Amino acid sequence: MTQSQLNRAVSRATGEDCDLIDRRGFSLVDDESPVQEDDMQALIVDWDRIQAEQSTALFRDRQANQVA
Repeated sequence: MTQSQLNRAVSRATGEDCDLIDRRGFSLVDDESPVQEDDMQALIVDWDRIQAEQSTALFRDRQANQVA
């Protein structure tokens, strides 16, 4: 599978634009050498956390101030 084919497959599966997938740098993991659990964490990117760190709220969160 070429990088272009991989990007298109991920794009179809996630609904994201191919250019965005390309910028994020997806790659295939080699099945021949199994990945240990410790090494697996280094391969995982929490995109929600990264986006939250980059986002800036325009208005303060009103729900955070409400008492339940």
